[in-house]
Amino acid sequence: MVKLTTSWHPLLVPKPGTPAPQALKTLPFDTDTSLRDKVMRSIKAPHRPVLVVLVGNEAGTRVVLEGTVVVGRNPANHLTLTDVGVSWHHARVEDRGDAWAVVDLNSTNGTLVNDRRVSEYVLHPGDKITFGRTVVRFDVQDAYDQAYDVIVERMMNIDDLSGLLVRRKFDADLQAMLSTARVRGEPVGLLVMDLDGIKSINDTHGHLFGAYTIGEAGNLIGRMIAGSGIGSRFGGDEFLVALPGADLAATIAMGERILRAIADHRFERDGIVLHPGISIGAASFPAQAQDALGLFQAADEAMYRAKHTGKNRVCT
Repeated sequence: MVKLTTSWHPLLVPKPGTPAPQALKTLPFDTDTSLRDKVMRSIKAPHRPVLVVLVGNEAGTRVVLEGTVVVGRNPANHLTLTDVGVSWHHARVEDRGDAWAVVDLNSTNGTLVNDRRVSEYVLHPGDKITFGRTVVRFDVQDAYDQAYDVIVERMMNIDDLSGLLVRRKFDADLQAMLSTARVRGEPVGLLVMDLDGIKSINDTHGHLFGAYTIGEAGNLIGRMIAGSGIGSRFGGDEFLVALPGADLAATIAMGERILRAIADHRFERDGIVLHPGISIGAASFPAQAQDALGLFQAADEAMYRAKHTGKNRVCT
């Protein structure tokens, strides 16, 4: 039999008359605040079924299921996937009262659940559904999971400096926007913008001032297009704006408003006032291009014309 003994060390024995050490304390909840109540409400919050795109053009996108949803390339679907391997109406995820099921809608490439092809399947939390090359996870989330996914979605899709979309997310949304425009016979405007004077600001004041100017300009652009379009920062001090329903004249008008907003805004950091400008190129689908790449090239060439003809202007 093994005899248990207690280890002893002279340094661990307090000297006679030495007061007993105080135990380490935890910090109590402040009873004057609602923090404890908020935590308890979160724990008791109802679990909600969600679809989260893990792999694909829309990676990071989450859809809370509140009823049957249709998945496919159609921009009118509840979950639109721009994957070319996904059918227009690929599948639906339907509410069966006490369960959720995925039903394939005779798609070209089929629907897989956990790598097995199915015509319909009752889903369980954690199941991986594959549409084309896009992988979507079905989950049932509590409040903590929901909050975590919102944070992850923002980290994946939003540029920290400017608050605008990252280029990957912008491109996917632009493709969906153009698909909708083709169906409805509507235009889509695109602005390609490049800040003027950033190199001079970096050389004179340092890159922190340049980064401040880029971020401030991006946030300003985001406020200007709120509710009417989407924006992205790419390539350092370059920005994109897509405007659904905007023909060339409306696109130019938005470019002019952004130009004036940049000129009127006070860029100031640490008491130093900075004076950036912006060169803007405008183009519109379908008048000048038939797809996203052609639209970008047309607006990008217009932006370079603005650069080469004096900067701080809008060109087509």
